[in-house]
Amino acid sequence: MAKESTLDITGHRGLPVPHRGLRPRGAIDHLVVLLPGYVYTCDMPLLYYAENRALEVGADILRVEYAYNRTPEFRAIDDAEQRRWLLADASAAIDAALAQRPYRGVTLIGKSLGTAAMAHLVADLSAAPVSCSWSAVWLTPLLAEPPVLAGIRAFAGPSLVVIGTADPHHDAALLADLGATPGIETVVVAGADHGMDIPGDPIASVQALGRYVDALVRFLPAPD
Repeated sequence: MAKESTLDITGHRGLPVPHRGLRPRGAIDHLVVLLPGYVYTCDMPLLYYAENRALEVGADILRVEYAYNRTPEFRAIDDAEQRRWLLADASAAIDAALAQRPYRGVTLIGKSLGTAAMAHLVADLSAAPVSCSWSAVWLTPLLAEPPVLAGIRAFAGPSLVVIGTADPHHDAALLADLGATPGIETVVVAGADHGMDIPGDPIASVQALGRYVDALVRFLPAPD
C-alpha cells in the first residue's frame, strides 16, 4: 500500500503544478517521475504499468499531472510559449521531488510531450547531486524535434526508448543508430501508432504492451 502525498510545486507564472506523490511502505532511495503526454495521462497503459513497476521495486513516485489539453490559457498561446510553460512546470516538479529526501537514483519516464520536458531536464543535470544516478524511459519520443533527439543522445545515464513503426516520429535509420549507442536500449514495435496501439488488432496491441512491460521490468530491476 502506497502513501499519497502532495508537494509545494509552483510552476509557470506562479501557478501550482498538478501532481500526486506516492511512497510505498519500505520505500528505497529511488525516485520515479512520470511526465505524461498532451492527452495521454498517467492513468493510461504505458504510464500505468510504469507506476506499477515503480511500486513493485519500492520507489517513490511523482506523477506530474499537467492537463494542458484542458487548459484554455495553454491552448491559446504559441508553441514556443507552450514549451516554456511545460519546461517551467517540469523543472519545478523535479526540484520539489528531489528536495523530499536524499535519493541515490532517479528515473524519468515520459510519454510524447513528456519527452520534450525530459530533454530539457537531462540537459541540466550538472546541478544534480553527484551521488545520484539517473536513468530515462522515453515513450514514443518526439524524435522529429531536434531538442528531444539531442537530449536522448546527450543523456549520460541508461535509456530505454519505446516507439512503434506507425508513429509519425518513427525513423528506422535514426533508431538503428540510437540502438547501437552504448547505454541506449530501443524497443520498436511493428505497426504500433503514437499511442502504442495497433489499430484494428487488439490482441497485437496487448502483445505490444507486453513487449514494453518486459523491457521496463528489466530496465527497473528490483533491489537486491
